[in-house]
Amino acid sequence: MTTKEKKCADLIDDVMKSREEQIKELLDNPDNDDLYDPALSIDTRKVTTICLSWGGPADYLEVRHVGADIERVTYRYSDWYDTATREVLDDSALYEYARNIIECDSANYEE
Repeated sequence: MTTKEKKCADLIDDVMKSREEQIKELLDNPDNDDLYDPALSIDTRKVTTICLSWGGPADYLEVRHVGADIERVTYRYSDWYDTATREVLDDSALYEYARNIIECDSANYEE
């Protein structure tokens, strides 16, 4: 008989509970002066939504980026309780449009 290895979906509840207990101890300790422990890194990304139409149906671009540096553009089409998404390729007009919006927005506002 072979033993099937557990998947993340099988383990997540126990791991999350353990992490919750660890963080609770950290927060409950009045002598703790290192709030960032146990964080290994802290990364900030922004998701900008560019609404192209709304209602039913609706479509928009979701742009994940750091400053003006785009990581991913996703096209989302939604119509009453149903949604589909597609990754936007970086050589498409939709990507270029999103890039222009993000560059303009980043130039006008500090993050």
